Amino acid sequence: MKNLVFALGALFAISLFSCTESKQQENNTPEVDSTVVDNDTAQQVTGVAIDGANNSISLLVGKDTMSFEYPDLDSDHKDAWYINDTVTVRYYVTQDGDSVTDVINKADA
Repeated sequence: MKNLVFALGALFAISLFSCTESKQQENNTPEVDSTVVDNDTAQQVTGVAIDGANNSISLLVGKDTMSFEYPDLDSDHKDAWYINDTVTVRYYVTQDGDSVTDVINKADA
């Protein structure tokens, strides 16, 4: 019986911590800006990771969702990230779509 009470208490504590963590993420204000790199215009967007798989990511930027794919990006230019992490994606707009150059997890910076 004591083990059951302890397990339920631990589960409650973890749930409470999870809710607190989500509220803190909501207070982060995503930003969008442009930077110039080597005389070419590179775009940069920072938002909260809400989805992604197989070298792709979807970011919540304000009330908008932006999605990027980066199948050929080497590991030196992409950080690991989790849902609710604040992530910056740097990319160029090309005729064939966006070309991602960096995926940066702000928690790792």
